[in-house]
Amino acid sequence: MKHPDLPSFAYRLFKWFCKKPIFEELEGDLEETFLLNKEKYGLKKARRIYTKEVLKMIRPTVISKPTSGPGYQAALLGSYVTISLRNLIRHKLFSFINIFSLSIAMSTGLLVIGMITDLLKFDEFHEHKEEVYRVTSSPIYQGRDFDERATSPLLLAQEMAAQVPGIQITQLGRKLSGLSEANDKKLQASGIYADEHFFDFLTFNLLRGNAADALKDPFSVVISTSFAQKVFEGLEPIGETLTIEGVGTFIITGIVADPPKFSHIQFEIIGSLSTVHMLAKQGLIHESHDDWTTMDNYYNYIYIPGNLEKASVLNWLNVSAPSYYKNPDEFTSSFALQRLNQILPGKDLSDQIGPKMMFLPIIILSGVAIAILLSAIFNYTNLSMARALRRAREVGVRKLNGANSWAVYLQFTVEAIVLSMFSLGLGILLFLFLRPGFLDVIPRASEVLKLELTGSLVFWFGCFALVTGLIAGMAPSVFFSKLSSLKALRGGGSLKALSRINFRKGLIIAQFTLSIIFILALVITNKQYSFSINHQMGFDKENILNISLEGNDPQLLKTELIKLPEVSAVSFSSLIPGAGSRHNLLMVDSRNQDSVYVSTMSVDHTYISTLGIELVAGRPFRPEENKSKETSIIINETFVKNFGLESPSDALGKVFTVGGNTVEIIGVVKDFHYSNLEDPILSFVFRNNAYFNHAVVKLSTSDILATIDRIEDAWTAVDPSTTLNANFFDEYIKDYYQFLIDIMKMFGFIGFLAISISSLGLFGMAIYSTEIRMKEIGVRKTFGASEKALIVLLSKGFLKLVFWGALIGTPICYLLFDKVILAQGYYRTDITFFEISISILFLLIICFLAIISQTWNAARTNPATVLKDE
Repeated sequence: MKHPDLPSFAYRLFKWFCKKPIFEELEGDLEETFLLNKEKYGLKKARRIYTKEVLKMIRPTVISKPTSGPGYQAALLGSYVTISLRNLIRHKLFSFINIFSLSIAMSTGLLVIGMITDLLKFDEFHEHKEEVYRVTSSPIYQGRDFDERATSPLLLAQEMAAQVPGIQITQLGRKLSGLSEANDKKLQASGIYADEHFFDFLTFNLLRGNAADALKDPFSVVISTSFAQKVFEGLEPIGETLTIEGVGTFIITGIVADPPKFSHIQFEIIGSLSTVHMLAKQGLIHESHDDWTTMDNYYNYIYIPGNLEKASVLNWLNVSAPSYYKNPDEFTSSFALQRLNQILPGKDLSDQIGPKMMFLPIIILSGVAIAILLSAIFNYTNLSMARALRRAREVGVRKLNGANSWAVYLQFTVEAIVLSMFSLGLGILLFLFLRPGFLDVIPRASEVLKLELTGSLVFWFGCFALVTGLIAGMAPSVFFSKLSSLKALRGGGSLKALSRINFRKGLIIAQFTLSIIFILALVITNKQYSFSINHQMGFDKENILNISLEGNDPQLLKTELIKLPEVSAVSFSSLIPGAGSRHNLLMVDSRNQDSVYVSTMSVDHTYISTLGIELVAGRPFRPEENKSKETSIIINETFVKNFGLESPSDALGKVFTVGGNTVEIIGVVKDFHYSNLEDPILSFVFRNNAYFNHAVVKLSTSDILATIDRIEDAWTAVDPSTTLNANFFDEYIKDYYQFLIDIMKMFGFIGFLAISISSLGLFGMAIYSTEIRMKEIGVRKTFGASEKALIVLLSKGFLKLVFWGALIGTPICYLLFDKVILAQGYYRTDITFFEISISILFLLIICFLAIISQTWNAARTNPATVLKDE
C-alpha cells in the first residue's frame, strides 16, 4: 500500500510502467529509501529524491510490455515482422521462389496499373471536361446500319446553335498535313482545322495572338511552340507565311502551347476551318461541305454549361436532326453525345481524331495480369501448405503459450505481406527494365502511354502489393489459425486431410491451365500470321515496289523510272491493295435505278497487267480511255454475282451511273483481296480517272540495293525537296499484319512469365516432395527399386497434374480463338490437332526439366545415409 507521504504523481507513474513481477520488490526498496531520506533531509527533499529515482527506473528491463491498445498492437506486429524475416532467411530457397515468382507477376501487374493510370489522365486537363461533348453519328443507308463514327455533318452546328439556347459549339476538320515551307525551311507538318471558337472552352493555351479571331479568317494558321522553334528558331513568327503543299499559303496568327501528351486532340498546326469553305468554292476539294450526308471529315464539340441543357441537346439530336434528311428511306443518320474525358479510352468509333484505345485491350491485359498474379499466389499458397507439417509444431507451441486463432492468422498474413513488399521492390526494378519493351510490343502504345514512375503510381503499387499479400496469405492463414494445438503437436499423422493435398493439386492444375493457354495462343497466332502473309491475294507481290507520289506528276515520274533497265513496268493507283485501304463508290444500276455502295480503286491502263490480276472476261482500259469523261469500268466476279448477272461475259456492256456519268462494264477480273483478310471480298470496281497516289514499279534485277539507289536518283530528278517514300509490296503486306507479330510478342512475353512462375512452383514442390519422401525412397532402394523406377514414381504425379492442366486449358484456348479472336477475320487459319499436341508436348518437356534434377538426385541417394537413424 502506498505510504501517504510519497509523491502521488511519481508513484502512479512508477506503478504504470513497472513490470508486475518486480513491482512489489522495487516499490519496497524505493519506499524504504524514501523514509530514510525523510528523516535525514526532510519531507520536501525526500520527495524530490524519490521522483528522481522513479525516473531512473524507466529502462527496458523494468518497463512492462503492453498487453492491449495501440502500443501493444504495434509491438505485436513488430514481432510478427521479425518472425517473418527470420523465416525468409531460414528457408532461403522457398523464399527465393516465392519472391521471384511474385516479383515477375507484380512487374506485369505494375505495367497494367501504369497503363490504366495513364489512360485515366486523358483529357482531364480540360477545365470543362464534364460539360463538353463530341457529337457522334451512325449512318443508315437503305435500312442498313453502318458503324458509329466520331464525325458528324458540318451543317449540324449552325442549326443546333440556332435552335438550342445556352450552348457553345466548336467545329474541327479532320486533317491538315503535308510538306510545309516557312522561313526558307521545309518539313512535314501535321495538324487539324478548327473554327474561331476552338479556344472558347477547350483548354489549350494560346500564348500569342487573339483567341477570338486567330482562326477566323481563311488561310489563318496557329502553330505550336515546338513547331515554331523548329522553323523560326527564336524569330518572331506572327505575321509570317506558312505554305502547305497542295493546300495553300497561310498567315501565322498565333502560337499555342504544345498539346499535352494525354490529349486526344494532337497537332503541330491549326488551320482556320473557313479555309475549307474557301477551298471548296475554288474547286480544289471536291467533297460537298453543305450536305448532311457528308459526315466523315468534321467533328462537332458542344459545351453545355452545368449540363443544364443536355436533355434539350439530346432531344434535338434525336428528333430535329434526322428531319434534315429529305429521303430517310435512302439515307439518314442517328446521333449521340460522347463526353470529352470518355473519348479515350472509349468506344471503337470510325474516323477517330488522334490516337485510339478501346476498353477491350485494357480488359484483356488486366485479365492476363490477374492470371499471372494468381499463378504466383498459387505458388505461395502451395509451398506454404506443403510446409504445413514443419510449421504445425510452431503453431502448436504458440497456441499453448496463449496465442489465439486471430494472432496466428495475423502472423501468417503479415508474413505474406512482408514477402509481397520484398517482391514489390524487385517488381519495380523489373517494371523499369520491361517498360521500354512493353511500349514497343503494344501497338501504338507510345502514342498514349508514358508509364513514368510518379509518386501517385508508387502509392498504387504499394496498395497493389498490400492486396497481393493479403490474398496470398489468406489460405495458409486460415488453415493454421484453425489448427488445434493438440493436432499441431502430434504432427503428420494428425494432418491426414492435408496429406491428400486436393487443394494444392487444384492450384497446380490451375497454374498449368494458364500456361497451356498462353503457349497455345502463341502457336495459333504464329500460324495465323504465316497464313496472312503467305495467303494468295490474287495479285503479284514479289519484286513490286510501291512509291508514294507525294503530289508529283505521275507521267513525269514514269518517264524517269522507265529509263532504268531494271524497271520492267510502271503503273499508278489511288490505293495499295491487300492492306486495309479502300474507297467506297455510290453506283446506280440503270436497269432498275437501285443504288448501292461498292469498293473502288483508281488505276491506269497498265495496272491490272503489272500486278498480274487475271482478267476473266472483256478487256483492260485503253491508254486514252476516260480522259475527258469517265465512260468505262472494270468489275470483279463478286460484282457479277451480287448484281444478278449470269456470267462475267454477260456483264460486259451493262450500264451503270457513277457520279452523274453513264459508265459501261468493259471487263471482269478474278476476285482478289483489294482490302484485307479480315473483310470478305465484296463488289469491287476499277476506275480509270487519273486520280493517283501511288506508283507501282515492277523490277527485274538481282541487285536490289543498287536498283533502289538508281530509283532514288530518278525521284530526286522529279522532286529534289522530298525524300523517296517507297516499300516493297510483300514487305508492305507484312507490315500491315505486324499487329499479329505484336500479339505474338505479347503472348510470348506473358507465356514466358506464366511458365516461369509455374515451373518455379513445380520446382519448389518437387524439392519439398522429395525431402519428405527420402525415407520412403531409402526403403524402396533397399528392397531393390531401380533409379529409373524411382524417377518415374516421383515424377509421374506432377506430370499427371500438368497433363490435367493442359486438358482443361486446351478447350478454353481453342474456343477463345476459334469463336472469338480468329472469328474477327473472314479469312483465317484452322486450329488443328498438330498445334494442340505440340503445345502440350512443349509444356510437358518444360515441366519435366523443372523436376528431373530433384527426382534424379533423390533416386541416386544412398539408402544407408537416409536410414542410418531409423
